[in-house]
Amino acid sequence: MTNIVSGAVSTVTELGKDEAWMASWLSEQPSRLGLGEMDVADSAIEDDDHSFVATDDDRCFSVDVQLGEMEASRGFGVLDNWARNRVLHPDKTHVAVLVTEVVSDRYQTTLEALAEHLPLVVVELQVWKGESEAIVVPHIALSSGDVDLSDTAAAQAAEAMAEVEDEDEAKTEPDTDAEPVDDAAEVVSEAEAVAAEADAQTDAEAETSDDSPEDKDDTGVGNPWGLPKSKASEESAESEEPEDGTFQSSGTGSTGLLSKVG
Repeated sequence: MTNIVSGAVSTVTELGKDEAWMASWLSEQPSRLGLGEMDVADSAIEDDDHSFVATDDDRCFSVDVQLGEMEASRGFGVLDNWARNRVLHPDKTHVAVLVTEVVSDRYQTTLEALAEHLPLVVVELQVWKGESEAIVVPHIALSSGDVDLSDTAAAQAAEAMAEVEDEDEAKTEPDTDAEPVDDAAEVVSEAEAVAAEADAQTDAEAETSDDSPEDKDDTGVGNPWGLPKSKASEESAESEEPEDGTFQSSGTGSTGLLSKVG
């Protein structure tokens, strides 16, 4: 039965272990690298206590362990061991392996460029700490295309981590399927609504004015301003032509008097 305990993410450095201890722990069982079943090479070039060489049936892995912040000289060191081990074991396909806690942003681009031309593999060590134990899970951070590690535990761990990261990014990304809000279209629609309301009000006022009787006089001009009629105008309207044919004016016209006609 599997014993399930609570834990937290940690690092090898936080556990109080150094590079020499990690290199020794990995070389005891090289399969702990997650790159398949390997054995430590009996004869290989090792210049320090943080590197070792492991082999399988066809390949030779020059391994260099670096904890903490990556240094450029250490990246060169693993390539130097790889180059010299090629001469020592010419019958093997040689791979340079850099083991680290995290790939440095400072040198990630350089490592990716090197992996395009040289058989280079970078393995990151993920650490989960429990109450009285720690689990080290290696995963491949980057690898040359000509190094086949697809069936290894480290490659499977990398795929699992990539899936988790993709899910986290999907949760934080905005919903691109939602229809975009067109602010300009909303402004135009609002303006059209205001204009339509104004037109409706104008039409209503026009209908009201058509229903009201026009205040016109006998000249046809009318009295559009609704002014009261003067008394003289009323008397002029009531005046009729006398029997003798003479038309009398009230004297308010421009001539004041119209002469007899005929």
